[in-house]
Amino acid sequence: MRFLVSALLVFILSILSPGCGDGQMETVPITGIVTMNGKPLTGYPGTVSVEPKEGRPATGNIDPETGKFTLTSYKKGDGVIAGTHPVSVIIIGQSGEESVSLIPEKYGNSSTSGLTVTIDDSGEELTIPLEGELKPLPTEAPVE
Repeated sequence: MRFLVSALLVFILSILSPGCGDGQMETVPITGIVTMNGKPLTGYPGTVSVEPKEGRPATGNIDPETGKFTLTSYKKGDGVIAGTHPVSVIIIGQSGEESVSLIPEKYGNSSTSGLTVTIDDSGEELTIPLEGELKPLPTEAPVE
């Protein structure tokens, strides 16, 4: 009887395990850094998005103190699906009610960014290299 209960428990747990039969594809934990003209992009909050052809895109918030990010597809920090994927980076500043890109706008769309990453099982830290003009964060105009 004990064997039957143990076997039944193992069977139930295998069905309920994350990533098994729930539509989630296997991911590789990935961290990285965004650079601008060869230096870590600091002082600016933003988002990195890695977009596989199949499965859910992975996103990560850029730490404004370090320029580093951790990718998430399904649950916090789980990473991204293996393969070669296009990347977009968004760094937005708010000027009154208007949002403005603080980096060249091409980087905000994975089809125009020219950025790709190759994810394998190594879990190496990524570097997302941006080039071009970095606009200053907008400041609020004084209220008169």
